[in-house]
Amino acid sequence: MQQISQNLQSIYHNYKAVPLILSAAVVIDYALTFYLAGSIERILKYEYSPTLVYAVEHDLVIPYLVFTVFFYYAAGYTVLKYLRDSGIYYVGVAIILLMSITHVLGGLSWYVLSACYSNAVLALSLTSVVITITVFGYEIIRQI
Repeated sequence: MQQISQNLQSIYHNYKAVPLILSAAVVIDYALTFYLAGSIERILKYEYSPTLVYAVEHDLVIPYLVFTVFFYYAAGYTVLKYLRDSGIYYVGVAIILLMSITHVLGGLSWYVLSACYSNAVLALSLTSVVITITVFGYEIIRQI
């Protein structure tokens, strides 16, 4: 059990590894979306992400997925790299993990097929935005 705790601590402190979790969550999200949606028509009709709908409409799904995974990793890596020695590194990790959970739950929404569930996933996504703005706004004010 102690070994597991040490492994989790080493992942937590590795700003290069944590964004991999987010990238994996994005891949899981889109894999579940395409597997559980059943058809392209359902994705076009019910998908929340306008960028994914655009990619599906224009047959750009693979480049879109590669770009999205790379973008999420690069953004997470950059943020955590700059936060690693600050007092709010844990907030960056928490936001990345919250976004990861949101992506996986978003992919599962095609299995649940409930408006309440989809709205809860959207609320989780908005929560990560609110937390980010609040914490970084607080840090800016605190620095002044």
